[in-house]
Amino acid sequence: MTIVRKIITVGLFTGIVINLASISYAQNEDTFVRQSIVTKKESVILSAIYPGLGQMIADHKYKGLSLFVAETVSLIFAVNAHENYNTKQKVYNKDLDIYNGLATSSATKFYSRTLATYNDLKDTNDELDNLNTVRNTALVAAVIVYAYNVVDAIFFTSPTVESQKAESERNDIIVRSAMINNKPGILLSKSF
Repeated sequence: MTIVRKIITVGLFTGIVINLASISYAQNEDTFVRQSIVTKKESVILSAIYPGLGQMIADHKYKGLSLFVAETVSLIFAVNAHENYNTKQKVYNKDLDIYNGLATSSATKFYSRTLATYNDLKDTNDELDNLNTVRNTALVAAVIVYAYNVVDAIFFTSPTVESQKAESERNDIIVRSAMINNKPGILLSKSF
């Protein structure tokens, strides 16, 4: 259990640090904003570390946040179901020992207690089956979210710089500063 908690804690801490590091910093009193450059490789590596981190750093905040939350929730459900399963397993083993002791007794006065213990064993066994199903379903969901996250980071998430470059290449109207007759000016051009 402590290993899983440590993994979750490290994943959450990494996500917080990366989000704080990705904030744009202002220079010269809001006149110039420096933008962090994120490569596709960095985005994929961060997504491999924990789902959603690569998408968030590549400026796909909602997709990254939803993957991050989905992975975290499914892992929490898996850990919780696993802990409940272990606790119920211990109770089941104790009840089974009591039942075996009562069942081997030849006294008929223990019949009602033996029957009650048997019914408790059946109920606990059903709860164990349900907890095992929840645990396995949550783990499968976590694996699916992780796999989707990596595929999305590799094939569908383009980093900020690449998407801005593509937008600027599609722009037919270009506005830039230029020297016109030895005076600074603005040049507006349209490509056909």
